[in-house]
Amino acid sequence: MSRAMANFLMCCAALFWGATFIAQKTGMETIGPMGFTFGRYVIGAAILLPLAIFEMKKVNLFIAMRQNRQICLGAVGLGVFMFGGIGLQQTALVYTNVANAAFLTALYVPLVPLIAALFLRRHVALNIWPAVVISLFGSFLLSGTSSLEAQFGDLLIVGGAFFWAAHILLIQKIMTQINAPFQLSALQSIVTAVIAGIIMLPLESPSPGDFVPMLPQLAFAGIVAVGLGFTIQLVAQRHTTAPAAALILSLESVFAAFFGWWVLGEGLVFIAIIGCVLIFIAVILAEVVSERQIKTIVKIFHKP
Repeated sequence: MSRAMANFLMCCAALFWGATFIAQKTGMETIGPMGFTFGRYVIGAAILLPLAIFEMKKVNLFIAMRQNRQICLGAVGLGVFMFGGIGLQQTALVYTNVANAAFLTALYVPLVPLIAALFLRRHVALNIWPAVVISLFGSFLLSGTSSLEAQFGDLLIVGGAFFWAAHILLIQKIMTQINAPFQLSALQSIVTAVIAGIIMLPLESPSPGDFVPMLPQLAFAGIVAVGLGFTIQLVAQRHTTAPAAALILSLESVFAAFFGWWVLGEGLVFIAIIGCVLIFIAVILAEVVSERQIKTIVKIFHKP
């Protein structure tokens, strides 16, 4: 797969996730956040299982997990990190609006290169850093947030951003060890559903009938976001770097704000539109401008 095709697929994943914020926001009338998370990931896993079984004819993830402890920990870790990110995000949507949640979720954009550079000792291309700053500022404008005063929902989203950053970095590692995107996507969905179910039962105690009114939202979130979105991420991210992937996936906040305006009637003022434009510029900067060109520009401005 070419890098251009990988980037296009990740844009599609960002579109799916942005649209799913609406289902997440409106899907908790009769069930709680853990119930919604459990339901959507059960549906997502059910959609992915036939594809995972078919993929096992070529490469068997579970044999690889028994033979290689790193693959085993990584595969299970994807589900743990995914639950951390989505569980906190879903709970936060009880307290905050879609655009603000999307902005704070986008904090994984600077976290990915920072963690990669500081803790994993990976080289991060120079063109990524200005793109990260532009993207984060654009996301801030997009949210319409007038201050950084932390509210409870905001703190939950910020905590989730660390899990999303870890999830992106772990994908980058495990997909170099084994190319089994459907099995990995199904397994991480099952792990997420199990953890959500364990927490849901004592805290929310929903009855089966409580899920019925929310089935359209659960089906959309399960099929589109989990079945398609996260599988596309696993397939496409193998062909690009983690920091570049984080920037492209941050388009999720643009799509979330658009759908929040279109479907829920949430405000999208002129300054938010500027934020959208800045995020697009950041993605283009990361993908079109090379590290060599950045170094050339720096040398020009540092000439005596």
